[in-house]
Amino acid sequence: MQSATALTQEIDDPKIAASELASKIAQQLTPTNPSIGIVYGDADVDVAKLGSLLHEELGFDIVGLTTTALLERNEGYCDMGCALAVLSGGDVEFSVGCARSLKPESYPQQIEAAYEEARAALSQDPKLIIIFAPYIAAITSENYVEVLDKASGQTPIFGGVATDHYDLCYQKTFFNGEAFDDGLVFVLVAGNLKPVFAMKHDFGGKVDRKSIITKSSGSLVERVGDQSFMEWLAEMMPIPPEEEVIFHFQSTPFVMELPDYDPSEQPVVRALCSIDHKTGAGGFLSKMPEGSRLFINMIARDNLAASCKGALEQLKDGIAANPDYRYSLMIVSTCNARHLLLGDSKDLEMSIVLDALSESGSTINTIGFYSFGEICPTLCGSDLVPKNRFHNVSFALCAL
Repeated sequence: MQSATALTQEIDDPKIAASELASKIAQQLTPTNPSIGIVYGDADVDVAKLGSLLHEELGFDIVGLTTTALLERNEGYCDMGCALAVLSGGDVEFSVGCARSLKPESYPQQIEAAYEEARAALSQDPKLIIIFAPYIAAITSENYVEVLDKASGQTPIFGGVATDHYDLCYQKTFFNGEAFDDGLVFVLVAGNLKPVFAMKHDFGGKVDRKSIITKSSGSLVERVGDQSFMEWLAEMMPIPPEEEVIFHFQSTPFVMELPDYDPSEQPVVRALCSIDHKTGAGGFLSKMPEGSRLFINMIARDNLAASCKGALEQLKDGIAANPDYRYSLMIVSTCNARHLLLGDSKDLEMSIVLDALSESGSTINTIGFYSFGEICPTLCGSDLVPKNRFHNVSFALCAL
């Protein structure tokens, strides 16, 4: 499989953006059938129009999502723009699944139907699912992962959740000329493919108190141990007076060991969104199952750098385990909270990536985005079985 990537900083005129991206791709690669285009675009871009123009000009499907900022090997970090990766090769197959207008009462059936339709277009089972997920408050994002994991027979899933500029209302996913506030898009990739994954989150000094979630409902944590969530939290740090607290705990993420947690894997990280001062319940961006162990940790800029380097080392080891396979593209899914914590060093993560690629002499193309939740398999147990997981405050990589 071959790949090429391109970036444009044009966000106002989709026609100019599409032309520039297509021209840059043409300088690197002559796409063959089959091919697929992956776009990460600024939330201010008319992504439906951009997708339509690219689909028309390039002649194959275009999928993507909006993001706060972009990463691309040729241009590095970019605050505002659009990045395109094209995957092409006669030894692979691509099929796009699209579950439009997801509803809380029917999303499992909608996603399963979209998967079955996409799978029917392939001659063999997929080896990778690249996911472009919407942010829907009423449907926590790991639900998408769980449904696709079951429908596909635990095919590895990688990607993330669309973002905007911290407004939580302008993010979109898209497929060719359609853009969605509430649509899930994914690509099934089959054929000659050996995807490898890496995911890291590093922390500093943690609050040494692991407690069990004893009562929860979906993303709402009502009780931790024999206390309300708010009582438990107040013993460790001040509680903001307002109900919406998503920006108050960026540097003190909540770490959770799920009920099926294996000591060989990294625990997941969860983002606290709200606190109900009347009931004492905490609302998270993700499901919070009863029986999970919850604790708080601290994160600083040095930890962000360490997790980037650690994930790159993990990925390097995974690539080295397949010496007969040529890796062409690396996709980066990193957290919006990390973007906030980087402050005036927004290019830190991509600088570390570029330095690592330069030092290793790797020619692998790279594209990345900032997510409201990173979706990446984690390796568990002595046999390193991958488990599809939904993460927060993490740095995740996929090479294919």
